[in-house]
Amino acid sequence: MRFSGWSVRQIALPAGKQWWAWLAGLGMAFLAACGGNAQPVIYTIAPSPTSTAALSPTAPAVLLVPTASPTPSRTPAPTTPTPGPSPTHPLAPTLSPLPATLTATSAPTLAGLSVEYFTTDSASVRPGDNVRLFWSTRGATRARIYRLDATGERIWRWDVNPSGDLTVTTRGSDRDVARFLLEIEGGGATAEQTLLIPLSCPETWFFDPAPETCPAGPPQVSLEAEQTFEHGRMIWVEALDRIYVVFEDGRVPTWAQYPDEFQEGDPDRDESLVPPPGLEQPIRGFGLVWRSNPRVRERLGWATSPEVAFDGMFQADSAESSVATLYLRTRDGAIIALDAFNEQWEVLPPAAGADTP
Repeated sequence: MRFSGWSVRQIALPAGKQWWAWLAGLGMAFLAACGGNAQPVIYTIAPSPTSTAALSPTAPAVLLVPTASPTPSRTPAPTTPTPGPSPTHPLAPTLSPLPATLTATSAPTLAGLSVEYFTTDSASVRPGDNVRLFWSTRGATRARIYRLDATGERIWRWDVNPSGDLTVTTRGSDRDVARFLLEIEGGGATAEQTLLIPLSCPETWFFDPAPETCPAGPPQVSLEAEQTFEHGRMIWVEALDRIYVVFEDGRVPTWAQYPDEFQEGDPDRDESLVPPPGLEQPIRGFGLVWRSNPRVRERLGWATSPEVAFDGMFQADSAESSVATLYLRTRDGAIIALDAFNEQWEVLPPAAGADTP
């Protein structure tokens, strides 16, 4: 019987009679090991103190930093710092140097120049009323206040102290808001702030619901005349000496205006123009515009009813007719709005309490 390449002949026997006892003990050990119920004995090597410490679950993690030289493809960090503002300066950026150019709003901040407030004690004023302005600045050596028009253009200037108050008069022609601008200088920089003061309407609209804008003046009563056509209508306003042509054919412009050039003694109509049955040729001022403008005649078609005179009323939101919206009361009590700026028109609900013929 062999065990792991060893034989009995390789075992040294003790001298004397003791070898029989030793051999008997060894045989008993072999028999015990070969028994079916024998339990193996496993011998383990006790871990060394060094190994126990290395495997301890409570040992802190250690980040190992290799000491090998970086690979040739990695670019070493520059040793010379990038030029820029001092990192200890309170106004300098902390992540990157300032850009080569500064915006207009950055310069006053960097120079310590600012408008602390620019305000008024009036929540709303009427056009033409006085208003008091208050302002305070920081770092300014010079200040001016400008009045602005509706487009933002500077139209008047006051030279003022860097902080203080000033009473000014709003313009009677101003509508919606009065506009002012505070401009300051200091340390080679400039800063500015705009103040918009709401204006109450000096006049009220003659119809309701009213537009959001203010009327340019009070409503005016005028004799008017109106005539309907196949594709629109004509409205004459005596106080304006104008004839308004409203097209309903879906083309542009949607309306037009012409001066009333009819004079007493002029022919009322052109007898050579014969309307279809049930239709009419317009006469007098309407007829003159209709006959003198082939495009108007082609777009309107023939009149569907005689012209009717009535007491009308009108009002506009601007004194400049080229951009104004003119509101006319029609013969049925409705309000027609003629927008000159957009060349559009619309019919509004009748004015509250308006009398209809």
